[in-house]
Amino acid sequence: MSNTKITHSFKYDCYDVDYLLNDCLKLSTFMNRLRKQSYEEPNRFDPDVYFGNGFEALGEYFIRTHGLMKEVQIKDYVPVEVSDFGVDGYGYTGSGEIATVQFKARSNSDSILTANRDHISNFVAHSHSKYGGDSKVKHMTLITNAQDLHHAVAESMYAGEVRVIGNRDLRGFLDNNPMFWPGLRDELKCK
Repeated sequence: MSNTKITHSFKYDCYDVDYLLNDCLKLSTFMNRLRKQSYEEPNRFDPDVYFGNGFEALGEYFIRTHGLMKEVQIKDYVPVEVSDFGVDGYGYTGSGEIATVQFKARSNSDSILTANRDHISNFVAHSHSKYGGDSKVKHMTLITNAQDLHHAVAESMYAGEVRVIGNRDLRGFLDNNPMFWPGLRDELKCK
């Protein structure tokens, strides 16, 4: 198993890990608690930034614990927290090719993401310009608690180049997973 240590700054910002993760065994429970927690300290944290960062920390731990699975295929993950222009992190495929990641947290898990409203185009452009070198990045993964990326955007605009791990996929990996949630709690508590 690859390194499971979370490096995202949310582990230092999360002010009540126990509330967020005690007895949490479902993605929906985590997201609801995270949204509620994001509004409790508005003078300390921008609620949307806190919400997004919490999801990015969950996503980092997900990649670190599930990255070698064929559905994920990302190892040696590194979050990008400074000057985030669309890529939230990157890692490598099993063959050593660069793999970029964008996380999208939504309060409405039934939503469908689009290119412009959800800034997916920034992710694709930044993947190619910063991480592609002389070629296009072939492995771009969007991880979201929303349902999916709009099918016309995914197929017509991005020609299937952006792989989506959406709400149903995440729930399949994480809901009632007795190893994941306590591990995430322990990682967030380890400062």
